[in-house]
Amino acid sequence: MKALAWTLFLVGTLLASAAGAHLPPIWPVFGLGIVLSVAGAVLLRRAGGAAGGGTAAGPGIHDLAALRGALGALQGRVAGLDGRPVDEALKADLETILLDELMPVVAARGLVQQAHGVETHARVFTPVATAERCLNRAWSALFDGVPDEASAELGKAAAHLDEAVGALPA
Repeated sequence: MKALAWTLFLVGTLLASAAGAHLPPIWPVFGLGIVLSVAGAVLLRRAGGAAGGGTAAGPGIHDLAALRGALGALQGRVAGLDGRPVDEALKADLETILLDELMPVVAARGLVQQAHGVETHARVFTPVATAERCLNRAWSALFDGVPDEASAELGKAAAHLDEAVGALPA
């Protein structure tokens, strides 16, 4: 499906470009090129939406219940980091959280928008994005040897995740 979509898009773009650059322009060929390009773009958009929306088979979060569970688990894991001594285990746990727990939640963000709309999506994922930035700053501070800043950022991330979990409809 993606190969067909890309083929339509590229052939249409090339046809439209060649016909439009011709003097005088060849309007029927130009129009055909535009139609093929738009059809390819629509097919690509649909194929990309299915993959990004969490409906494709394979690993990841594929429904709202799983997203709720993953977001709640992420919230608990980040809250558990607050107050821990700064050592290699904390650094490793923070890396695991960023890569293995936060990324699947972010990848499944389209589920909320599809089920509850853009406004709810914004209420849930604005704090998630802020928490992600705080976790990245905490990771950077840990590796730069600034434990006080890392602790402050971990606390902020936990508060933002609390807000996100509270905004997610039941």
